[in-house]
Amino acid sequence: MMRKIKTAYRPAITKQQAPIFHAIPPRGTSRPEARIRRRHKIFPVLLSLLFLIVTDGFLTPVAAGGNPYHHIVVLSDLHLPGRNLQAKEKAIENVNSWSDVDSVVLLGDICDRRGTEEEYGFAKEFLSRLKKPFYPVAGNHDFLYEQDSFVQGNRKGFTEERAIKLKRFKETFGLEELYYSKRIRHYLLVFLSIDNLQSNYHAAMSQKQLDWFAAELNRNKTTPTIVFYHAPLKGTLTGSNVVALFNHFFAAQPASEINTIINRNPQVFMWVSGHIHTAPENINYVHNVNLYEGRVLNVHNTDMDGRSFVSHAGLGVGTHDNIWTNSLFLYPDRVVIKTYDQKKGYWLEEKTRELRTPVFVKKAAKGGTVSLPGPR
Repeated sequence: MMRKIKTAYRPAITKQQAPIFHAIPPRGTSRPEARIRRRHKIFPVLLSLLFLIVTDGFLTPVAAGGNPYHHIVVLSDLHLPGRNLQAKEKAIENVNSWSDVDSVVLLGDICDRRGTEEEYGFAKEFLSRLKKPFYPVAGNHDFLYEQDSFVQGNRKGFTEERAIKLKRFKETFGLEELYYSKRIRHYLLVFLSIDNLQSNYHAAMSQKQLDWFAAELNRNKTTPTIVFYHAPLKGTLTGSNVVALFNHFFAAQPASEINTIINRNPQVFMWVSGHIHTAPENINYVHNVNLYEGRVLNVHNTDMDGRSFVSHAGLGVGTHDNIWTNSLFLYPDRVVIKTYDQKKGYWLEEKTRELRTPVFVKKAAKGGTVSLPGPR
């Protein structure tokens, strides 16, 4: 029997406070403090090569790169080719230049509008420049809308057209299935895609995928789990703009079944999403409302297309030429989330957050397990 315990969560720091974490700065940065940090990092990195990290009761060597963490870069809502193509190309160059990046997650809406053959062809060529392993999930613009719509907006496509485009998604990225999982050190990463062929919601899963999701979590009851999905969990936004007011329509669906699955699985402690184009200036980007059911942190990621909700109150998106990306640093006992300004070339330290992983301790008397907050 599992008992739900509130996860330890440290929100973003203020600018006046000392940062809780400094990642290795990207090469080519011009910030003087970054150069100073790099020199200060040399000694700890050398020490890390001499010691072992204790995780899950086993002695696990530090990774081959000498880092005690697994670094995941999240690229969301690329909308290829779309707007700001030069900035998107620069972001890929930046990620390629970061020596400590282990993998990249493409968080849906890889295609710009309707998932046409031309859009998928461009996306495949563009992403061939990415020199890191990447894991894609499907978003609404990758399959949901009519290819030859006669209206200015996006009309939902018929069932057959949706199925064809989802097949195109799998073939383009060499996937056997639209949803899958991967073990990274002692974490389970679950990748889910929007795949409902009949729903009118923007971000609905099929029943088949929901069943797989529940079964996969049931097989990994004591493994700290991070879920990647294009849309956020219902109720993790606040304010008066359209995505907050109509959160049920833009959120992950079916919300009630997803809620049931999450509540039955206390090992799920983070949900990483895009879809709503939330810029770092928007209070929803880092807010207490992001903590779903008091323990699952919904990490919102902004788009790469320069069409973002820069305010929680504005009804429409604001256009710009900037790109911000989140990085997840997976340590044995915690995950650190940092935001990088791809245009200006530095980390937004005030957006840094830390979430401790749940720990599962066996109860000898009853033979069950209990999840506990805090570091191992």
